[in-house]
Amino acid sequence: MFKKIVLLVAIVLLSNSIYAENYIENYEIKDRQPINEPINGYNPKINSYPDPYPDDKILLVIDKNNFDQFAETILTPGQLEMFKLYPDTFKMNVYESRRSCSVPPEVYQLTKENALLIDEGEGIKGVVGSIPFPNPTEALHHVWNHILRYRGVEIYGSSPFFIINPDGSRTYGAGEAIAKNFWNPFTKNDKGLQGMIMIKVTHPPRLADASALIIESLNAFETPRRSWVYNPGTRRVRRAPDIAYDYKPSASQGITTADQSGGFNGAKDRYNWKSLGVQKKLMPYNAYKFHETPIEEVLQPYHVNQNILRYELVNVNVVQADLKSGKRHIIPHRTMYFDLDSHNMLSEETYDGEMVLQTYREFPLINFYDQPMCLSIHEATYDLATKRYELSSVRSIDIPKIQWRLEVPHEERMFTPEGLKRFAR
Repeated sequence: MFKKIVLLVAIVLLSNSIYAENYIENYEIKDRQPINEPINGYNPKINSYPDPYPDDKILLVIDKNNFDQFAETILTPGQLEMFKLYPDTFKMNVYESRRSCSVPPEVYQLTKENALLIDEGEGIKGVVGSIPFPNPTEALHHVWNHILRYRGVEIYGSSPFFIINPDGSRTYGAGEAIAKNFWNPFTKNDKGLQGMIMIKVTHPPRLADASALIIESLNAFETPRRSWVYNPGTRRVRRAPDIAYDYKPSASQGITTADQSGGFNGAKDRYNWKSLGVQKKLMPYNAYKFHETPIEEVLQPYHVNQNILRYELVNVNVVQADLKSGKRHIIPHRTMYFDLDSHNMLSEETYDGEMVLQTYREFPLINFYDQPMCLSIHEATYDLATKRYELSSVRSIDIPKIQWRLEVPHEERMFTPEGLKRFAR
């Protein structure tokens, strides 16, 4: 009897292994299936984006029992480390690859020729409301495509952020932001700017009304980032040139840096950039179920609720960034994974000077199909040493809806030190 049981288990394990191998060998990522308009059931009055694929079934579950089979193929080093650290809770539900991302037709129409990199990659020219490098060939092409991906004309909204400790306890914060983008297809960009953003803390109370203004140029070499902060205690605005590179906001408790917001932002001059080519990897995508889940069901110790995340095989442009000799940054090495279709960063790994993995990051996407526009619904950064994680820029059904505006109600003159003071109050 015992021998029969052992034989049965062996057969099951072997069959699972064969299925996994066949999945990798035979699965083909299909042509793009972009969503260009709201689906049936979408209601603009509520903060809800119904799943366009409610009938999709899980094709494969990767967990502690089989993740090693994919170590050399579709999993990233960060994902492998998550399986090793949290074998009993971390898993990946794999679905059909839908390639659903899209942008307004104006963006496609203007994306006709490559932009030019200038000043050692720190700046670009020739960008007018389009993807700057539709046929990327260099590492910095992918980085610039990510930075200048379409994100609307003006964005207004609030979102919470959380620090989750290993015991499940958490720190909660929230902020409000207004961002004006100049690289959009609806406004003439003659200012040499990427955009401007004002951010205000609304929670916790001890930090309420602390605010910042950041103005970003298209050429950080020629015109570095300009930033100011407002201190509600002194009611004064001062320049803050340190809000760049590896500056760590107090709210992040040391988990993330200023240039990690949104995936990657800001100056690029401290790294040597290398393209590792296009690779097929499992990435969090079409995370509509996650978006429709109340935040209390999302937050768990060690990592977010993996039962409500969807992973798909995605063609990603992989970029490696290594600190230049003589330069300083607390993140000496980074590996970034950019979606081939939308140019969003989908994942990142950071390493210390000894190439020891420090953090694993995920940016699950959905198509906000009322725009249309693909963006992440949160930014998750897993600190592998402390087993804490940060969840920021959270967009879910029980959080006020982010507003993407085309009418641009906030004038440019608002984005000044005096405007920052009024915004803070």
